[in-house]
Amino acid sequence: MRLNPSHGWVDETTMDAYPHDHDRDPGTQDSLWPLGEPAEARIEGPAVVLVATSDAGAARCIKDTLVEAGHRVVEAANEQCVREQLAPDVDLLLVDAGLCSGILELIEDVRSTDSWRQVIVWSPVSDSETTISAVRSGACDYLHLPERLEELVSRVDTAIAKSRATRSREERLSRLTDACEQLRETRDAMSDQVDVLCGDLASAYTNIKDQLSLVEMMTEFRTLIGQELDVEQMLRTSLEYMLEKIGPTNGVVYLREAEGDYGIGAYVNYEWQDRNILQSLEELGAAVCPQMTKSAGLLKFDDAAEFARCDGVEAELFESSEVVACTCMFGNEPLAILVFFRKDATPFTDEMAGVLDALRSVLAEQLARILRVHKRSELDWPDEQFDESDWDIAA
Repeated sequence: MRLNPSHGWVDETTMDAYPHDHDRDPGTQDSLWPLGEPAEARIEGPAVVLVATSDAGAARCIKDTLVEAGHRVVEAANEQCVREQLAPDVDLLLVDAGLCSGILELIEDVRSTDSWRQVIVWSPVSDSETTISAVRSGACDYLHLPERLEELVSRVDTAIAKSRATRSREERLSRLTDACEQLRETRDAMSDQVDVLCGDLASAYTNIKDQLSLVEMMTEFRTLIGQELDVEQMLRTSLEYMLEKIGPTNGVVYLREAEGDYGIGAYVNYEWQDRNILQSLEELGAAVCPQMTKSAGLLKFDDAAEFARCDGVEAELFESSEVVACTCMFGNEPLAILVFFRKDATPFTDEMAGVLDALRSVLAEQLARILRVHKRSELDWPDEQFDESDWDIAA
């Protein structure tokens, strides 16, 4: 097929090859600023060009020209075929301006689907209005064919280079966006892990600090009462120390005198200085001690008055009060029972429970030590006499 510029497309068996150059010399420069390499000089591998025209002769001529230049050509005879054959590997749409009445909408649809894909519109008639409309719709070039057929390959190469550069840039941008999203997710995950770790460290520090504080307190208490071998004095010192830690309260220590039998070893009368509460404390011991010998933990009675009424203890003494009781165990032997009670306006806290739990074990150790020192085969305490008037912390 040979082109006769004055008569349009003419079918022949052969066609003259039009020379073209993919690697044009960018020329020299006087400026010190480096010039970027021309985009049209970077077409790697064959491009796929979709030629859309209803003119079979024009389609064959354009196809032969582009195939000879090293490109692969796909043909479409109408708008529907164009839409069906716009595969991801199509680099360029070369479309006849007279393909359909909605050519501008077609160009916009092609560009909206894949913005990197370039569109060249061609027409045998030079029409400035059509050219402007096509460019506004997204076309990158407008060719007057067959009159400017010698420029076809170079302008197609330029459009393909732009298409591939834009596609490569968009793919890099997409990869960067994905990488940034992954980094953000990783950062958020690491931030969450750091927050959890900081919380765990803070919790561990608090626990260690509390444990060290308890150890320090137990050591201090052990040193304090370890010097006492007199039961009365040791109990007096113990109650004073415990009240210092848990605040003003009424308390009593019941010592084991025989199997299932407990007597008052020491007591604190904090609220009723003007009355003798010894009888009430004995009744309290008779009610509490049998229950506590079967419990190794700490018991708390929030409604002490109800507790007192149920066990036959003077209820007035415990009106609006809380009662806390615990057993001082040495091995499997309950050596003493501690009972503290005070008004519920100043309730016993969980922290106080930890303090009493730590101190009762030290008190049990010292009671056992006193028993060994006195070398008693039975769990009997040395006869000690005390006068209730001797102290408000009575022993």
